[in-house]
Amino acid sequence: MRKLAIVSLFVVLVGCGGGYDDVDAMRGATIGSTSVVGGSTGSSSGNTDKCFEPNVLNASGVRVIDGDTVEVTPLSGQSERVRLLGIDAPEAQQEYGSESTSELAQCVNNAIVTIEWTERDRYDRLLGKVIANNIDCNLNQLQKGAAWHYKEYQSSQTPYDRIEYANAESVARLNGRGLWVNRYPIKPSDYRSGKNSSDLGFDNERLSSKGVSRCYSKPSAGASSGSGTIIPLPPTGAICSNFIKKTCSQLTTCVEAQQQLACGNSQIDGDKDGVPCESICLGG
Repeated sequence: MRKLAIVSLFVVLVGCGGGYDDVDAMRGATIGSTSVVGGSTGSSSGNTDKCFEPNVLNASGVRVIDGDTVEVTPLSGQSERVRLLGIDAPEAQQEYGSESTSELAQCVNNAIVTIEWTERDRYDRLLGKVIANNIDCNLNQLQKGAAWHYKEYQSSQTPYDRIEYANAESVARLNGRGLWVNRYPIKPSDYRSGKNSSDLGFDNERLSSKGVSRCYSKPSAGASSGSGTIIPLPPTGAICSNFIKKTCSQLTTCVEAQQQLACGNSQIDGDKDGVPCESICLGG
């Protein structure tokens, strides 16, 4: 079981250049570890697509930068800046920018926080979901009217999250919550481009997410699937610095064990056959 630490929160109102900024160019370059277990989809939709597990970072401290960016201190290793996946919040100098930052601060305040992520952007920020006391803070920002659903980059989300996030924005907009109290708000991406207005042709149709896959579908580049389990590529030094070496009894999944081995924890592969924690990974 992972040990989770209570978050200490420090809020800094600092403007940050938003947007994922050419994240498509980063795909396949520095992507998180993934796994396939029996072709599971993580849903009851009948979809036979393979299900890939995201990286999970347990935070011991969180500093809110703005409405869609935080800096987290992991249990071990250097801090990481996280760009909240699937949302785009008003800039600090933009209308509702400070309120958006405050909403995100309230979500993570005094909470146990984990980051679920699968890739990085061009600025080496993690693109991920901030989960505080089991609340999806990304989604919460949309529900509060504190951010837009960033549809330009929704392909990085799970199919389930794409629907839930789009629906949350629609409900907030139709009820005039947060930034939507202004009938003509400017998209943060347009604001960053120097525009003074945005195309506000919205589709307010709300879709059902029942039975929709909750899986991330992007595998690690060059991964091997011969055994039915995709083994993660060796993580970068920055990622390995976040790991605390554990014994097999402290691990719960084969993906965790593979990550530990890739980061140099050789004690969990006693017979040196390249398969860590065989009781977990081989079911022996």
